[in-house]
Amino acid sequence: MFKKFAVFASLAILLAGCGTATKTPTATPAFQPPANCNDTNVLSALPQDLANPMYIPTEWQPAAGTDLEAILNGGGIACTYGVQQAEIGATVSWVKDSQNLFDSRVAGWKAAGFEEKVIPGVSADKVFVISEAAMNAREIHSWNANILVKGNWIGVSASYIYKNADSAALINAAITSLSS
Repeated sequence: MFKKFAVFASLAILLAGCGTATKTPTATPAFQPPANCNDTNVLSALPQDLANPMYIPTEWQPAAGTDLEAILNGGGIACTYGVQQAEIGATVSWVKDSQNLFDSRVAGWKAAGFEEKVIPGVSADKVFVISEAAMNAREIHSWNANILVKGNWIGVSASYIYKNADSAALINAAITSLSS
């Protein structure tokens, strides 16, 4: 009788440890745009042959209806880096994609000649890049992309990029500038 009790007691203890323990879900970190233009990784991503690039403080006055206006009105920031005298560099903007701000702009980008692309070496939810044909037709001399990643819309333009394949370092610097 004692043996049966010991077996049942051991079994009860063993089964008690096998219950459905409530696991605390791991929260996905919330990523935010950088707090200011000096707290980004963009400057280090500019081409090595660019002599003395720096952050160029800019007082933005965006035109109505532009992406820049949408980003700044959405609580985002925009920063320009490069060599101002040579007009070589990049402008990057970040905004939290609240209320599907990114998706609300897609139709306009497509109408302006942007195409959804995958850029090798870049991990993002969506990337819309201005096509070469659109740049030539509008005589735009800077590469431009809009990226949706980690719940943020990042706008990137650069006067020194001419092909999507050359943009990964700049885009990744913009992405790693998001803070969690």
